[in-house]
Amino acid sequence: MSGQVNERLEEFKTALDKYLHLLKGGSIDREKSINVERVELKIMDELRANNACRGELQSVIDGLLSSGWLGEAFHRVAEMVGLSLTRDVDVRIVLREFLAGNMEREETTIMAILVQAIARCVAEERLNEGVEDRTGPICPVCGAESKTMVVRDYGYHMVCPFCSYEWRISKDRVICPYCGNSDPVSIGVFTDKKRRIGLLVCQECGETWRAILDRGIRAPRILLPVLSMGAEAFRKFLHEDMARRK
Repeated sequence: MSGQVNERLEEFKTALDKYLHLLKGGSIDREKSINVERVELKIMDELRANNACRGELQSVIDGLLSSGWLGEAFHRVAEMVGLSLTRDVDVRIVLREFLAGNMEREETTIMAILVQAIARCVAEERLNEGVEDRTGPICPVCGAESKTMVVRDYGYHMVCPFCSYEWRISKDRVICPYCGNSDPVSIGVFTDKKRRIGLLVCQECGETWRAILDRGIRAPRILLPVLSMGAEAFRKFLHEDMARRK
């Protein structure tokens, strides 16, 4: 692995071990997560070396598919995660099944890792141009819905759970990513005493989302949606509050 890949993998492991307690009883497979991250970082490093991450995600994928790179990378990823696949696998069909949401086959799991690595690389290239101001919870890079808000020194951001792209939805106050409501009185925050992570609810539209509230938390963007899942522990307080209002 290149020096940059090693460095980023160590950052991932350190943050994972440091903040895993935020999941509040939830759990993830640490070794599997580290292995998948190792694979994705290798793929991203290769893509960057070939300047292959520039442009819209679908165009990048189409180019990698037509050049034959996607097919070769698909089998390399399978080997890296310990799966032996025959060379006659039709990568185009596997890609189509993954995009359609069919995750029942081992092949589509491999494709998910590969496409996520490509999407993360495209997202990083776009972030190199600066953080973008935009509304809504839908990632402009890959189209995934974000349920994760991060409080930064320079605003309130959403982070994509798939490609980890980050965009700013507000500079100075919490707003609902779904309806744009910015009235602090009608946005509830359920958290613990340390206010590290929280579950937010908009009383205007009824939507909920999770937030990393502690600006001191330092972790790779790909981990932030995972860590924010710990805020689901506060959903019981939301239900209790709703019951009291009835």
